[in-house]
Amino acid sequence: MEKIVVTGSCGFIGYNFIKSNSSNFKIIGIDSLNNAYDKKLKDLRLLSLNDEPNFTFKHLDLSNEIALDKESEIFENVSTVLHLGARAGVRQSFLDPKSYILDNTAATANLALNVKKYKIKKFIIASTSSIYGDTGVNYAEENKDELENPPSIYAATKSFGEVLARNILEDTNTTIQIPRFFTVYGPFGRPDMSILRFIHWISTNQEVIIYGDGEQKRSFTFISDIISGLNKLFSHDDSGIFNFGSNETWSLNQVINLIEKKLNKKAIIVNRERAMKDVDIVLPSLKLSKSLLNWEPTTRIEDGIDATVEWYKNYKDELKEIKFKYEYEK
Repeated sequence: MEKIVVTGSCGFIGYNFIKSNSSNFKIIGIDSLNNAYDKKLKDLRLLSLNDEPNFTFKHLDLSNEIALDKESEIFENVSTVLHLGARAGVRQSFLDPKSYILDNTAATANLALNVKKYKIKKFIIASTSSIYGDTGVNYAEENKDELENPPSIYAATKSFGEVLARNILEDTNTTIQIPRFFTVYGPFGRPDMSILRFIHWISTNQEVIIYGDGEQKRSFTFISDIISGLNKLFSHDDSGIFNFGSNETWSLNQVINLIEKKLNKKAIIVNRERAMKDVDIVLPSLKLSKSLLNWEPTTRIEDGIDATVEWYKNYKDELKEIKFKYEYEK
């Protein structure tokens, strides 16, 4: 059976990828289980992953080169490294830049060195729509791979990690694929992301905090569409950058309205000052994803929100103690 490594295995996307593919690969999952958001949700995901066949977990900080060297046999006979491990969030990156540099830039460089050492065939480096900044009415083009002025510390650490990996692996035969994700949501999602927070706050009759007027728009993308895109990359042989996002955008206010209808409850909305570096709209070009991978999103936002609300209801007991915020938030 083909052996792969998945970093960020207890994160939102890593968890869902492994649950969908544990019968297809022998999977070594790596995660530091850090406190970027409530660790109890990561523990809950790991508990579920341990029931999967062909899955082995390694608790490891990829930015720690010494610790990684001690576990380097992980990469023996591996065909693909799917690097989903990262520290996400634009606003939070300005509060703790050192952690972002370590978890996004140093960790990616350390992984690339092991990919080179073990002559691994493919390195998939998950990236983010935050690299593009505010696109306005223009599309975020997939071939925009190196930015002179990254729009945030988060974007800079992710972008520089990609650049270092490409330089480290330049003289090898490794295929480097960079999927860029646009506002992913769904079951087992991150508790610091808007849709899950809105569901939690409305369900529990708490104030729904919106930074700004709520008219900022996002390309909300359901998790199953992201997993479909990653699966396409596993069967695609060429290097490249690919956007995985919805080809429609919705405002935060529109999303709240859909959640209100699903829960049959009215949100108690509190508007606060717009967050620093918060963008108005990010809309992906899907030209390369469609033409080269034959991929495009298929989940309507109404269906995605319905599925996420149902998951939240089913897991309400397990979610009682989880903080729906970043650790940095007061």
